[in-house]
Amino acid sequence: MALAWAQKQTQEGPDPALSMLLGTVGSEPCGSSSSSTAHPAAYVNPSLPKSAAAQATSLPQGYLLVFTLVLPDGLGDLIFGENAVTELLDVGPVAWIRCHLSAEQVAPGERLIGETAGKLTFNLTCSGRSSLSSALHSHQLERLWSNAKERFLAPWIFGLSEKDEEVILELARRTSKRFWALTEYGRSMGNIHTYSGGLGAMIPTGWSVDGTDGGVFKSILRVPRTSTDWRKIVAEHCGLPSDRVSEVRLWWFYSRKDDEKKHSFRELDKEASGTDSHVRFVSKVVPIDENGSVARGHEKTSGEKLAEQLHQCAADPSFKPNLDVSCAEVTAGCAGQLSQFLWDSGLLGEKTAEGKEVFDIIVAPNVFSSWRRASGTDRAVARMLQMDLVSRDGSQQVFTLPSNRKIFICSMKVPRNEMRTFLEQCQQAVYTTGDQSLAEAMFMGKIPCVRPDAKVSQWEMALVAKMNGTMERVPDLGVELRNIVEDGTARKAAQEALRLRSAD
Repeated sequence: MALAWAQKQTQEGPDPALSMLLGTVGSEPCGSSSSSTAHPAAYVNPSLPKSAAAQATSLPQGYLLVFTLVLPDGLGDLIFGENAVTELLDVGPVAWIRCHLSAEQVAPGERLIGETAGKLTFNLTCSGRSSLSSALHSHQLERLWSNAKERFLAPWIFGLSEKDEEVILELARRTSKRFWALTEYGRSMGNIHTYSGGLGAMIPTGWSVDGTDGGVFKSILRVPRTSTDWRKIVAEHCGLPSDRVSEVRLWWFYSRKDDEKKHSFRELDKEASGTDSHVRFVSKVVPIDENGSVARGHEKTSGEKLAEQLHQCAADPSFKPNLDVSCAEVTAGCAGQLSQFLWDSGLLGEKTAEGKEVFDIIVAPNVFSSWRRASGTDRAVARMLQMDLVSRDGSQQVFTLPSNRKIFICSMKVPRNEMRTFLEQCQQAVYTTGDQSLAEAMFMGKIPCVRPDAKVSQWEMALVAKMNGTMERVPDLGVELRNIVEDGTARKAAQEALRLRSAD
């Protein structure tokens, strides 16, 4: 793999271009394993113990060990790992080691899972080229591995983090202690039974149409409902009076953080709107095709574009990579997911009684995030007054929304422990990206109405399972993990099934 090759080159001798792409800026461990501030990407969670070695010597009996590999293209791996950890906490104390390929992801990642990490027996966050090998001494790692009741890699991809993989496989061989490995949904792990010497077993993941191989986390179904009135909260953010809350419709749009530049807007003059509120006013710029419909096509993800540059770096050491690979939808010639969502969700198409006001609020955490940061608050709001329909030849039509159609886009984050309550108050049509956001939407009865920019096959299988009424038959990864820990018969049966599958 190009990524594995590139990492090997940085280990042999740092190449500035490759280091920039991989985010391997230095090799010191981060997070709870280090209190150093010299490392440019170091992150210390103040709520966690600073010494990983001290934690490792005081672990309770029967703890469960989880390793999570976090790739540079987002934090979906971390959310996957958090789900595994949360499910396992029901059956025992958990020690969680998070291995980041990119040091830049450490700080936002630790903030994201801080609440869960605070409940754990042991935490270790590391990044860089040395990662695990310099985070703990070899004898401490060996004791941590061998004394665990069970060991899980969730998620992990062999071939992308050679140093950490060598450490883990060597620990398994030296101690003869088995481990379980999971990938993000639908990804392969090769013949793990062979290259781990029979010590590793892969737990199948991903959506299943017929309820056989595969499995997804159904964790959201076990999250307690809260009494939070999200329509009221979001309506207040948008400056709507309290007596109009019952008329508000909430929509969920969860896109990739690194795709924010794809969403094209034109900011309008505030004074022309006749109000001096905190709400900005925008026109949504939408590429259209020759038939006047939203222009569709395949725009590569940022991860795909960076992977292409890795190949170029491998072929030409003088190549200078560009990390800013996002492209505005008008420049790309195909509509971004938000433009498609406006078309496909039914938000624009619903007919209302003449003169009746309609309040639609799209909650979109990864849109207008720069405005949100600049505001000094936890939100940014824009009201969409117009749509600029841009043809491929550059011609443009401006469509002004009727005055009774009030469409807002609210950039804000929804706490994970509120996601079930929030989604239950949203409209059925949603947009999601990533494994867990798709699963959460599906099990809350929503329909992800826009083709995602990655893992399309998983999205399609999820929709087929819903259409066929077989979602209940999709294996629950949380149940499977707990059975492995608690049920010796189930554990042996799973190991044998996985061994036979590896032999095919």
